[in-house]
Amino acid sequence: MSRAPSTTDGARSLHRAIGLLRLLSMRTATGWRLSDLAQEAALEHSTVHRMLGCLLDEGLAVRVPGTRRYAIGPLAYELGVAAAPHFAIERLAASALARLAAETRDIVFLNVRSGAESVCVARFDGRKALKAYTVDVGTRRPLSLSAGGVAMLIALPRAEQARLEALNLQAIVRRGEARQTAVRRMVQRSRRLGYGFNQEDIIPGIAAIGVVIRAPGGAPVASLSLAATGTDLMPRQTRLLAQLRRQAEAIEAQLGTLRYPG
Repeated sequence: MSRAPSTTDGARSLHRAIGLLRLLSMRTATGWRLSDLAQEAALEHSTVHRMLGCLLDEGLAVRVPGTRRYAIGPLAYELGVAAAPHFAIERLAASALARLAAETRDIVFLNVRSGAESVCVARFDGRKALKAYTVDVGTRRPLSLSAGGVAMLIALPRAEQARLEALNLQAIVRRGEARQTAVRRMVQRSRRLGYGFNQEDIIPGIAAIGVVIRAPGGAPVASLSLAATGTDLMPRQTRLLAQLRRQAEAIEAQLGTLRYPG
C-alpha cells in the first residue's frame, strides 16, 4: 500500500517548485531547455518535467513560442502587481536614483535581497554610462557577485554571512576557481571597508561601489550601487560613496510605508 505524502514531502516539493520559479525568472528572454533547468536545479529530469506541468497548469510557467523552452508565466506578473503597492521600493526611490545618475553621470542600480540572491529592480543610466553593461531590471544574481549584493551580505549577522557566502560560492562553482577567488577577494575587501566595493573583480575594467538600505527594524533589504570604468570611478570613490549613502538614507526614511520585514 502506498503511503500518504508527509508534511515534509509536501514542504520539500514546495521548496523545489519555488526554486524552479527563481530559475525561470533568471532567463525571461530566452527561457530554459528542460535538460538545462534540471541540471541547474540539481533535480531529476522527470521531477522537473512533472513540476513544470503543474506550473504550466497554474500559469506560473509558459512555453516560449516556437521553442521547447520554458519561462516565467503570467500568474507571476499578476501576483507581482498585487504585491507592488506594499513592496515596490523602486517607486519610492525613483527620484533619488534619477538624481544620483544625473549628478554622477554613471549607471545607478537599486537591488533588493531575495534570500541568497539580489534582484535588480531599477536601473538609471547617466550620460557616461556603460551602454553595454548587461545587468538590467529583473537580473538575479548571487549576493556575492555584485557590489550592491555584497553591501547587503556584510550587513547581516556574521553566521548568516558565512552561510550565504558558502551558498553563493557553490552556485558559481562551474565558473571556475578564478571566479570564486575574485568573489572571496571582493567580499573580504568590502567587509573590511564596510561597504560593497568591486575593484574590477568580476569584469575587467569595471568597478562598482554599493551601500546597504535597511528596513525600519534594521534588516538589510536593498542596496544602492553605482558602476563605472575603474579608471573613472577610483579617483571619485570617496565622493561617490558619500553621495550613495546620502541617497540611501533618503530611501530608508520612506521604507516605513512598505511591508519589508524587520
